[in-house]
Amino acid sequence: MKKIFTLFAVALLVLSSCEKEYLDTTPTDSVSGQLIFSNTESAMVAMNGIYRALYLPNSTWFGTTGNVQQNFGIVSHNMVADLMGEDYVQAEQGNGWFYFDYRYDVRSRYASASWRCYGLWNFYYKVITNANYVIASKDLIQGDPNKVKSIIGQALTLRAYSYYYLTLFFQHTYKGNENTPGVPLYTEPTLVGAPRGTLKDVYDLITADLTEATTLLKAAKDAGLTRTHKSHIDYNVAKAIQAKVFLTMENWTGAADAAKEARTGYTLLSGSSLYTGFNDLVLSSVMWGGQVIATEAVSGGWGTFFCHVDPGSTPAVITANGYGVTSRKCISSWLYNQIPTTDLRRPWWNGVVPVQASSGPNKNYAQFKYKYKNISDYTGDYIFLRAEEMLLIEAEARVRLTQYDAARTLLLELGAVRDPQMAARIAGRTNSAVYNTNTTGALTTLMDEVLFQRRIELWGEAGRLFDLKRLGLGFDRDFAGTNHSQLLKTISTAAKSKEFVLPIPQQEFDGNENMDIETDQNPL
Repeated sequence: MKKIFTLFAVALLVLSSCEKEYLDTTPTDSVSGQLIFSNTESAMVAMNGIYRALYLPNSTWFGTTGNVQQNFGIVSHNMVADLMGEDYVQAEQGNGWFYFDYRYDVRSRYASASWRCYGLWNFYYKVITNANYVIASKDLIQGDPNKVKSIIGQALTLRAYSYYYLTLFFQHTYKGNENTPGVPLYTEPTLVGAPRGTLKDVYDLITADLTEATTLLKAAKDAGLTRTHKSHIDYNVAKAIQAKVFLTMENWTGAADAAKEARTGYTLLSGSSLYTGFNDLVLSSVMWGGQVIATEAVSGGWGTFFCHVDPGSTPAVITANGYGVTSRKCISSWLYNQIPTTDLRRPWWNGVVPVQASSGPNKNYAQFKYKYKNISDYTGDYIFLRAEEMLLIEAEARVRLTQYDAARTLLLELGAVRDPQMAARIAGRTNSAVYNTNTTGALTTLMDEVLFQRRIELWGEAGRLFDLKRLGLGFDRDFAGTNHSQLLKTISTAAKSKEFVLPIPQQEFDGNENMDIETDQNPL
């Protein structure tokens, strides 16, 4: 049988080494798989290789030598999903990075190994394959049984997370589409191509993996084991991913309980920490992320998340270099104008429309939420999950369960560190799980408010398209006073549009005889 192009040898489990005080990821390309998994220490070396692939621009993991500078793992994928919505604006084309996602011009390039469809597909299947090697070797790993549980729990979580993201990009939302085609499933490090199956098949595996993972990681936690770095998955992170999955599945009780458990021990960001640039894993609400060091940044910092989004150190003067200077990432003017002047998040964006200045481009609505941590070497840490997202997941789930008082309490908790007028604001919201299907429409219900808070708090980090799909919403960028540079006049952005689903890359059909391009391809 033909080999599926997404799978590769265990030798690539570990990438290049990095600073000793961070993670020990000594290359092991000359070491056999049996030796790699001979003990917990060497198994964690393999795990660290996978973790680093989640945030480094790497042509091996994306399977392409082209467009590497717009492929830097999880945060780049969330950025794509934000750009495909209505709240995130790319003001100029600049060097072209991400602009093709923003204007919906990547679906037609599914046959290319240098574009988005291939990069996403290949990346997550390589994470899955590597996780499968770890999981399949659980009986080989010698050492503290609780450390073994932790390692296997981490690998199961990464596999579930990867399948989850594949469904987010390559199919419509779960609820109501359970019997639609999913993605090929692999639970062993096999080279044999698998058929597509159903979306329910995929989510059954995701939920089973997360159930087992949280059990194993809870046992390790109860035994006193703690992770050595926030780039690692622990029990709280696994519960957070479980909460996201349950939200997509509309398992409201599961989502509420998992989200509440996940953020236990974390403190919401407040005060000056709101304005440090969301670039440091030490921030109190950061649950999971990646630490990028200067020696790992592409071409001295080009091709990193902050290179693409940071327009300068202040709204008035550009002091940092990068693609974000000439290709500004902005909030939509409509969304910005809904943020109360009392809201401490409003300075994350510049709402002023200044006169063009010699010091730099026009900065209207440009984002300043994300900034370089170190301008000298153009680096910053990548944040994958924050406690604030868990609070908002729980709040939405409470509204769905008609537990309105509990939802209001959660919003007040957020308001205590975001908007001193939150109590007055939500007092006018009716107790209802109904929400406005016009995404630039009036906010009247408690659900409207929860979803609005998601749009503000998680702007630029949670993938707006994912919410649009699970909520059954379309959008229109051509609203009054729009600042969008691409209005998508010839693209359907109605609810359940085929444009929201990426085609499966041609290379999968070329390498997998159990996939038929005539019957298994997504609508083109």
